[in-house]
Amino acid sequence: MKRIIISNALVTICLFIFFLSYSYIYAQLPSILWWFDTKDASAGQTAAGDIDNDGKLELVFGCYRNDSCIYALNAEDGSLLWKYNTSLPNFEGCNDVAALIYDVDKDKNLDVIVPSSCNPTTFCFNGKDGSVKWQTRTRGSDSPPTIADLDGDGKLDLLHGEFGGWVICLDAETGSVNWEIAVDLNSWIQTAPTIADLDGDSKLDFVVATWVLDTINQNRIYAYRGYDRKLLWSYNLDGVVYHGTAISDIDLDGKPELIIGDYSGRLYVLNGEDGSLLWSFYDETNYAVYSPVTVADLDGDGICELVFTTMYYVYALNNDGTIFWKYTVPQYSGSFRGPALSDLNDDGLPDVVFGTSSGKVIALNGLSGSEMFIIDLEQHYGKRFTIGSAPVLADFNDDGRMDLFIVGGWSEYPNFRNNYGRAYAITISKNIGEEWLMFQKNELRTGNICNIPTFIKSSSYFKPEDIKVYPNPSTDYFNIQVPNELLPIFNFEILDIFGNQIRNFELSNVYIQNNCFVWDGKDNSGNKVSSGIYFTKIVNNSGIFLFKINKIE
Repeated sequence: MKRIIISNALVTICLFIFFLSYSYIYAQLPSILWWFDTKDASAGQTAAGDIDNDGKLELVFGCYRNDSCIYALNAEDGSLLWKYNTSLPNFEGCNDVAALIYDVDKDKNLDVIVPSSCNPTTFCFNGKDGSVKWQTRTRGSDSPPTIADLDGDGKLDLLHGEFGGWVICLDAETGSVNWEIAVDLNSWIQTAPTIADLDGDSKLDFVVATWVLDTINQNRIYAYRGYDRKLLWSYNLDGVVYHGTAISDIDLDGKPELIIGDYSGRLYVLNGEDGSLLWSFYDETNYAVYSPVTVADLDGDGICELVFTTMYYVYALNNDGTIFWKYTVPQYSGSFRGPALSDLNDDGLPDVVFGTSSGKVIALNGLSGSEMFIIDLEQHYGKRFTIGSAPVLADFNDDGRMDLFIVGGWSEYPNFRNNYGRAYAITISKNIGEEWLMFQKNELRTGNICNIPTFIKSSSYFKPEDIKVYPNPSTDYFNIQVPNELLPIFNFEILDIFGNQIRNFELSNVYIQNNCFVWDGKDNSGNKVSSGIYFTKIVNNSGIFLFKINKIE
């Protein structure tokens, strides 16, 4: 028998090279963390939250007809927590709507809300085990749900658009129908009903736009008063609209603007109070504004920019409608659901990451629009692979690095039984920026990380009803009592509706007893502030928490 003799020195060198190579490969980012195979692509959008109370995130998304399931995966390793098939006899489960994760019944356990289209039903699932809490027959929907107490009765209202031109409002706890309104019976309402106070009356309003089914009728965006559904205004658009509205004070006039694009390729910025046009943007190279707009301060100058995708491009616009930068997507691809934004390179500014119809995940430097990385998931899968959903961003496995989750696949018709899909978790950055956990960033679907308080990370455990504010509304003094679990508090301040600091407190001066704080209705200079909606911002070691205060004259 022939013996092979290897010296200790040679073994040492080989091991050194191996571990050096391993360390180099492991250190390369982005790198795929795990994947999960499905039987169809996901045309909807993932939402992330700790739905089983294990201290870790779960990822919830739906798949289209050949699969028909809603999936809840453990974010750290991709293992299945639960799944639910939404199909019925003669109805496949076309789950192409963005999921919503929220505690609908105030039991401190998160629930999952998903409207379906082929099976015209809206479902509410127990987040922990996927059991159905309620299900309500609807007209069918592609519209991402939103949630808020629209009429001030202390109960949560769940809104989404419907086929046939309707908007439906459900009691979020029970699923019973509160009301329906006919917006335009020649259309579908595909957009999320974006929720905000548009006219400064300290009451919530909502906004939808139409997908008109013929070429005769005009598409419009509609703004309604929340508590009585009165039409505040409407504005004519040049094309159909699939995705909803972003809201921000981009002209710094102290009032909100609405930003929305249509399939004519035009982007509109409307004054929220009356629907008048501030400006519009059109680039003749565009064919359609695919995605919703995200509002962000890309260069750190305190002024908002607008980020969105079209059929072949990604745009960042200045707040006056001029181009900040423009990126051409490779292979003439589109990005249907648009980008997620977070700081990926630790420069303190948000970067832009999105999926494309050619199976790529692309990250752009938010300041310059230059490529940071491209991941070819079609090449990894080995077959044709398109991405019709947007990413979610967070540290999934608590390793101190930012991860991305996205779902793609392939769908063909009428032979949809040949469809396939795959969900990917990818580590993309050594830096952990702000999390992006749902479509259009928050449950109001405002798409804003620039200057409105709704962008600030809210607790999935604590809700405004857990914090006692009395009297509220009030003309001057507010007592603000917080639960023990929010202590210790590191920072306590009052913001206006656009995120500007009105009052910053020395904590030693605001504690009274029983975890109670007091705001006297004055700003940092001691001047009495005007009536309106304000937010108390609390920072502790668990995160940043907001709740609303209504100051009246």
